[in-house]
Amino acid sequence: MKDLNHYKILADMLRYPDENQAGAAQKFLALAAANFPEKVETLKQLVETHLQLPDAARQEYYLKTFDVQATCYLDIGYMMFGEDYKRAQLLVNLQSEHKAAGVDCGSELGDHLPNVLMLLSKTTDPDFAEELGFIITAPAVRFMVTKFRGINNYYKDLLETLLAFLHRDFTGEHLAEYVIPEQAFNGKNEFLMPSPKSEICDTHCKKPKSYKL
Repeated sequence: MKDLNHYKILADMLRYPDENQAGAAQKFLALAAANFPEKVETLKQLVETHLQLPDAARQEYYLKTFDVQATCYLDIGYMMFGEDYKRAQLLVNLQSEHKAAGVDCGSELGDHLPNVLMLLSKTTDPDFAEELGFIITAPAVRFMVTKFRGINNYYKDLLETLLAFLHRDFTGEHLAEYVIPEQAFNGKNEFLMPSPKSEICDTHCKKPKSYKL
């Protein structure tokens, strides 16, 4: 199975800011330098500028981005389905996988992006990891990025970096029928809804997957 431990570092960068943020940022910049050196100078400037803010200001920035009058939300099931039943089914399946992998979701739901990234870093099932990364996480993060169109935001750059890792790590071999159509990412949709061939929760695909997320 491919090494996915770097998703823990990426998860830590998207958590509510606390006293551990500076340490997480240094690991993130080292990870970016090793994998996407062309991005590292820009990311270093962004991260250092953000860390210069007082703790309370960074926390307020986070809440304004993802909670209070949010630009987007970090619950990927909600971003994909809203309150549709498919989100509930996704949560049930994710909860089972979190438990099997030993992921503590804390006070957040199982589809909270940092929890999903922790699951990617801990799962020992390569087929599940590929499905979770390619079918669910990559399109959800791409959709999140569309919500920042025309907006300068620190977390937009973090999400774009995360998306680069997801596209590199999860190529979706044998999962082409689950690709979400391009028009879903035009920035006009409130939620990212799957195409008929992307029935993730209750698929009738002729090639059923081991995990119906």
